[in-house]
Amino acid sequence: MPKQTGTSPADSQSRYTDHGNGTIIDNRTQLIWLKDANCFGLQDWDSAQKYIHTLADGQYGLCDGSKLGSWRLPTKTEWIAMMDTQYTWPALSNGLGTAKWTNCDIFEDVQASWYWSSSTLSFAPSYIWYANLFYGKLFNTTKNFTRFVWPVRDNIIL
Repeated sequence: MPKQTGTSPADSQSRYTDHGNGTIIDNRTQLIWLKDANCFGLQDWDSAQKYIHTLADGQYGLCDGSKLGSWRLPTKTEWIAMMDTQYTWPALSNGLGTAKWTNCDIFEDVQASWYWSSSTLSFAPSYIWYANLFYGKLFNTTKNFTRFVWPVRDNIIL
């Protein structure tokens, strides 16, 4: 049974649910996020892609049955859905979705900083979108800069 932070299991109104296996589900989007929002530290985009594709069950607190290649970088659209712009530093809500995120509320080690996405600019594929969790905005840059890496996967049966 999934472990929830700050709610009873019957409360379907909470924003996030802690599965107790190193993963958090976003109940709005049904995406599965790694609980540890800073497991790989700062990486350039190519390194982020390499590391994220080697993530699997047994690493970084995961005991979810995930296999190599299950995890990926979030898309630009997924970042927009994840960020809560009524808050800053970071632009992220708590587990219930009722207040600003605080350390170890639902996710661990969230950086009020920049996180890579998997989305390129359609007219300039060498540029990648990244989420700015300071204020909840998206920007783009080249792949050689460093950003944080927060893995996500689809909510599928593994």
